[in-house]
Amino acid sequence: MQRARPWLWYTVLLSLGSLTIFGTVAADPSGSVVADNDDTSLFIWWLGHGAQVLADVLGFGSGHAGGLLYTDSMNALGGGVNGAWNTSLAGIALLLAPLTWVAGPIISYNLLVLATPVLVSLATAVLYRRFLDRLPAFIAAGGVGFSSYVIAQLGGHPNLAFAVTPPLTAWAILALLGLGRTNEAKTDDRRIWRIGIVFGLVLGFQFYVSTEVLAGTFLAALCLLVVLALFARRALTSRSWAALGLGSVMAGLIAAICAVPLLITMAGPNAPDGAIRPHGVWNTDLLDPILPAAPAWLSTGVSPLPRILDIDPAELGAYVGVPALLVALVILIGLSRRSRYRRILRVSAATGILVFALALGSPILLGGRVLVETGPFALVEAVPVLNNILPMRLVLHSTIALFAILGVGLEWSLKHLHLVRARVLIGLLALAAVSVVPGPQIAREVTVPDFYTDAIAEVVPSGAVVKTFPRPLAWAEPHADEAMVWQSVSGFRYRETGGYFIGSSPDSSVTYTAPEDSLDELLHASVFDGDPIPDPQSAEAAEAIADLRTSGVDYIVLAPEAPLLPGGQRGYAQFLDEAVGQPEYDDQGVRVYRL
Repeated sequence: MQRARPWLWYTVLLSLGSLTIFGTVAADPSGSVVADNDDTSLFIWWLGHGAQVLADVLGFGSGHAGGLLYTDSMNALGGGVNGAWNTSLAGIALLLAPLTWVAGPIISYNLLVLATPVLVSLATAVLYRRFLDRLPAFIAAGGVGFSSYVIAQLGGHPNLAFAVTPPLTAWAILALLGLGRTNEAKTDDRRIWRIGIVFGLVLGFQFYVSTEVLAGTFLAALCLLVVLALFARRALTSRSWAALGLGSVMAGLIAAICAVPLLITMAGPNAPDGAIRPHGVWNTDLLDPILPAAPAWLSTGVSPLPRILDIDPAELGAYVGVPALLVALVILIGLSRRSRYRRILRVSAATGILVFALALGSPILLGGRVLVETGPFALVEAVPVLNNILPMRLVLHSTIALFAILGVGLEWSLKHLHLVRARVLIGLLALAAVSVVPGPQIAREVTVPDFYTDAIAEVVPSGAVVKTFPRPLAWAEPHADEAMVWQSVSGFRYRETGGYFIGSSPDSSVTYTAPEDSLDELLHASVFDGDPIPDPQSAEAAEAIADLRTSGVDYIVLAPEAPLLPGGQRGYAQFLDEAVGQPEYDDQGVRVYRL
């Protein structure tokens, strides 16, 4: 208990920090989220789905959620969704299931957001404690947990922000090699088994959180191993490398066994057939680390750098600030030659530089302009599966390396406070912290008609197929996919024809939404081009409604006051009233039409 007490206090302080930054969402956890996009709706859907699947297994669910990794709860007319290729958060969804059952998926989502900086900081502290004293390790790890990367990605991408595996992977590598300040027996087979088993379970769990983070961690681990072979070769023996090999094989086998259901599902139907995102777009600009982006309190809210395409602010997490980079350079120059820190400084610096070179993507950009046509990341883009990594998301690993260097500088300064240069260095570290600290993140409302938590059980039979307006559109703006939230808070009482997901169709190798049905095609111009809503008495409208009936759709549910609904306040209601008939139910924020 004595050893755990500092960690408990550290957790409390981290939690207070998270509540400060996300205070607006903590004040209304059931009705708000922090995001400039609507990927939040996607994750709220998956958290609710995982909880409902578990409830079905235990015998008290609706029975219509489908499988954990493959389900037709959305895209019901198009064959369902292959969750193995999507950001399903299945592992976290199962852990949070009891909370989701009691409080709902929106609260579970927001708890995940609040907990992520804390958990990332704790995982990074485990890594840093291998070579730092407790206080500098805790402070430096907090810099990673509350870094621009983590806070930015929490604006809609908790699967990417939940980055506990990268620092724990580095810890496992160092522990198996026997590197660090602990006096452990390098050839202790039991220690290798323990580390291998824990490491394997961590990797296995990561398969069910984000395979992209896992793939990025693989690249960062390769960089770390190359650097260790160069800068730590004198400290490593054949037994060290044998221990690493044995522990890694053991961890790999455990992770592979855990991943079997996911890997089998990945080979199933509705999987994307090609790179999920175009290459050359999500590249880190060379100026990104020094120009404040959205999370930092110094930021104006947007990055001033031009982009090839408009990029979600949640992806702009490379900022660390000029002071931090300059202080890191000072620490490297001053301590990497003769001090006892030279190995960790050289390894951290070289690993950080290698990973950041990959994070630049290909081509390499400077101020939004192409500086080098082909970057090192082009090699990654040529490898199947790895070619789905977005290079911007690799800055997490270079951030971990940077704060390891800053932690070393802090430890040295605290041990040499009698020296003027040590006190100056602490001042510079404080300036670096101030320049990168995130500001309070602003929440926005999640719109949920009362119908979905109240009267739906009396109106829509369990297991019915429903077409919702407005339908999920995979637009990178708030409220674009909130129909998915409505289905989730209803307890997956019905199956939805629409959906926002990664998949494929007969017409496209990669899709992001459910294919348009006949009614969607008829209304397409009104949704995407702002054209007037078509004539509800036309033959085309009658044919579209008939096609829906034939395909098995039972109800159309319209939320006439929902944000982003085209056609004005009454446009869709008038169209459906004439094309389908008067609604069977009109209350609690929805109009329900029986087909």
